[in-house]
Amino acid sequence: MNRRDLLKSSALLMLAAGVPAMARRKSASLLGKDGAGVQLYMFDPDLNRDFDGALASIAATGVRSVELASLHRRSATEFRAALDKAGLVCRSAHVAASSTVPGASGLNFDDLDKLVDQLNILGSRNAVLPLFQFPKDPIWGPPISFMSLMKPGGAPITADRYERMADFLNEKGAVLKKHGIRIGYHNHNGELAPLGNKTGLQILLERTDPSIVDFELDAGWLAAGGHDTAAWLERYRGRFTQMHVKDIAAGTQINYHMQQKPTEVGSGIMNWPAILKAARGAGVRNFFVEQEPPFTGARIDSLKKSLSYLRKLETA
Repeated sequence: MNRRDLLKSSALLMLAAGVPAMARRKSASLLGKDGAGVQLYMFDPDLNRDFDGALASIAATGVRSVELASLHRRSATEFRAALDKAGLVCRSAHVAASSTVPGASGLNFDDLDKLVDQLNILGSRNAVLPLFQFPKDPIWGPPISFMSLMKPGGAPITADRYERMADFLNEKGAVLKKHGIRIGYHNHNGELAPLGNKTGLQILLERTDPSIVDFELDAGWLAAGGHDTAAWLERYRGRFTQMHVKDIAAGTQINYHMQQKPTEVGSGIMNWPAILKAARGAGVRNFFVEQEPPFTGARIDSLKKSLSYLRKLETA
């Protein structure tokens, strides 16, 4: 064998050896280092009924990471012990704007020193405001019921309120950043109601400091508001670092009032190969499967169906 043939043969061997490795890297990176995680809000009733059993069932599906929606009347230490027992890690936590918000989860932004301690115990480096909330504070203006925003025909949140929320995120996030914790904001579809030539979500994105504030894109709610998920990811590259992987069924009417027809991921109308490719390219690193009620069967079965679809995408 001459030198040219030797080099050619060596190159082919290297290519043959490298293709599986490259394929594995591509597959493993599609949904981040943990694969698809779960937003535990999806399992609220199950967790309230049998906390440890629900976590064990989730872990049995192969899920390794979760995002908290509530402490379920437990301390951070108790919650962390239950996660450890199940073999789960907390990558992110939803945090209420204030303890004065109805239904506050046990994690809130009132006392940042306490919040930092709680998140350190839980292991989370992400503190996400789960929706636009109205603490009992004059800064937020006249009282308003969040439930009123869910009524079709109701007035949208005003631009000045979104500006105040952006300032709130900048202020709280600057403190948390010193402790290695990133603040974030999770959208629904109410933030997509037109406000002149912008939406509330655009105001939040453009008024917050990118070095301080991240965003968690709820793909299902974005679609329910009539928007293209991949287009938003491309337009605001680097701003969305986490995603709720949520599908919607055909027949969902475009609206801004928390209404959708939920279904398992891959069973709806959303183009997940394109969305996930755009997400990874735009900087999303944590992916959490979530599905809104009502469910046609056991919630764990819906999770399994969604995971099965996503895992097939990873190996395609």
